[in-house]
Amino acid sequence: MPAIDDFDDDDEDWNEADDEPDESDSAPCPECGKPVDYMTDKCPACGYWILESDRQAMWPRTRKPKWINVVAAIVLVAMTCAALLAFF
Repeated sequence: MPAIDDFDDDDEDWNEADDEPDESDSAPCPECGKPVDYMTDKCPACGYWILESDRQAMWPRTRKPKWINVVAAIVLVAMTCAALLAFF
């Protein structure tokens, strides 16, 4: 069985810069202002629980634009009408 020292570190596919979190995935905590990662539910610095309303304010891109819901509703109605016309 090979020892850990037998593996070549040059074969790694990652870059040290990849270890640092992307700035676009973090936002300031509403309570203390320290960076909070997008995927966390609690601020690591102060322990503030990130609510859904906080999350939407911190990362506005997480909300769908209204036009997506409108287009989805129109497509659903059109498909329902087409199915009813084909049935009768």
